[in-house]
Amino acid sequence: MRISRLFPIWILGLAALTVQAQKRYVSPIDFTVSLAGNFGEPRPNHFHCGLDFRTQGVIGKKIYSVADGYIARATVGLDGFGNALYVNHPDGNTSVYCHLDRFLPDVTREVFARQCEKESETVDVRFAPGQFPVKAGQQIAVSGNTGASAGPHLHLELHRTADGALLNPMPYFKHLVRDHIAPRVHGIRIYPKPGEGAVSGSLNPVSFAPGKEIRTFQAWGKIGFAYWADDYMTGTNNKFGIYKVSLRVDGKEVYASQLDSLMPTDHRKINSWGDYEWYMRRHTWYLKGFADPGNDLALLQVGEDRGWVTIDRMRTYEVEYRLTDEFGNTTTTRFRIQGTPYEQLLADAARDEADKRAEPYFLEWNRSHVVQLPGMELRIPAGVLFHDVVLAPSVKPTPDKLSHKYHLHDSPLPLRVNVTLMLALSQPVAHPEKCYIESSKGYVGGTYHGGWISASVRNLDEDYAIAQDTVPPVIRSLGLVGGSQNRRFRLSCRDNQSGVRSLKGYIDGRFVLFTGRDVRTCDLRQNGVRAENRQRTLTVVTEDRCGNVARDTIHFTY
Repeated sequence: MRISRLFPIWILGLAALTVQAQKRYVSPIDFTVSLAGNFGEPRPNHFHCGLDFRTQGVIGKKIYSVADGYIARATVGLDGFGNALYVNHPDGNTSVYCHLDRFLPDVTREVFARQCEKESETVDVRFAPGQFPVKAGQQIAVSGNTGASAGPHLHLELHRTADGALLNPMPYFKHLVRDHIAPRVHGIRIYPKPGEGAVSGSLNPVSFAPGKEIRTFQAWGKIGFAYWADDYMTGTNNKFGIYKVSLRVDGKEVYASQLDSLMPTDHRKINSWGDYEWYMRRHTWYLKGFADPGNDLALLQVGEDRGWVTIDRMRTYEVEYRLTDEFGNTTTTRFRIQGTPYEQLLADAARDEADKRAEPYFLEWNRSHVVQLPGMELRIPAGVLFHDVVLAPSVKPTPDKLSHKYHLHDSPLPLRVNVTLMLALSQPVAHPEKCYIESSKGYVGGTYHGGWISASVRNLDEDYAIAQDTVPPVIRSLGLVGGSQNRRFRLSCRDNQSGVRSLKGYIDGRFVLFTGRDVRTCDLRQNGVRAENRQRTLTVVTEDRCGNVARDTIHFTY
């Protein structure tokens, strides 16, 4: 089956990979490299786009630039990276060091000055090429556990500087890692194409765990395959994503994938490549060897049938999955499909699919849709869905609430981008501008206009209603901590409805920076507050997402 990608681009890609493979970077740490994550691992709503370097379970390890270049950018509180540093290199790449505990003093001063200027912990600071030049192996930061990090480690990404493409860093660091363990396949799923296929006498997918014996399954019509697998590395118990996959039927490749690069806009497409509904219920990824009509993820190499295989003869079809890691370790899993006519079953399935198209909430993936219920409007632009779907919206009247409660779909549904949900207030309220949409999982947000609240939503399988927040956040002083050379003032900040949007502190009228989430900390020495053993006045101004502001005054001696 012909692979539907342009041959010249493929050749250029191979040439670029060859150049990349010849390049070596130095280690970002000064001890033995042990990885906890690799490039392209599937996560809900995003790919893992870097290498996770273990830092021996602690904060405070020295972090080094992996190549010559200059520090181009420092961010705090963006993209789940916590404290992050960007280093541009002459080869056209940018290395990104995430979850840092702190920058080195010169960079810290620049970042702190910008935070004070903006009166915000979250900043994005850009530097001129000659401001902070670095050499390969030069210390640039200290490792930490900031941002969306579940434990101390260094998350290192590699970007193409020109367009922000996310590159697989492994070719640059393979010389630092040992790996003699092949990927392991935990499960295979066989999917009948809706209305066009059947497997084992059923219109539902069939799952099995590969073993020593080659299994045989009956099927007819169009079917697809998916694998659940993990890679492993020598010297660690962590699981990793699979670098390269080939699916062959009777020796002909019908699908291939290779994780060399991604674009920032690719992240949500993982929900279409993987069986999203299965993952949300079972927390394991089956990555499909066929592509939904709305999934244009470039790393998926599929034929004209988009990876679907036609079983239309009463014979045995030999199926082979070949999974390879970045060190060439390969696992091959084989099974068979016995062509078995299920003509009546497929005729019934075709009628069912035709009936679905007559449903009032049948949505085609490549058309825009407006779904309406009393007091609700859902707007879905063309191309946001990855495949056709019959939506199942419902409304539950709630007279004692600010709106009815709406349920949009019964199962997880992947979306390329967020969609717009509008709900109408069911009764007059004072301060409608303090209303927002909440889901069964919490605050969503929204703006008020003409009796309606409009918000951007990501999940359609939750319940939505309007809530209101007129209560400002609550601040509680936790007092001074630390020794005389490391004195810090701590606060507890909570808002049980819409959540805290911002917190600003002023000591004796001058802005001071508080960092953290529920517990906020101000480093008095860094903020230039001298220990003079006198009474200080701390003014704390907090605002929640609905604009409710609290102003608290705290007196302490320092």
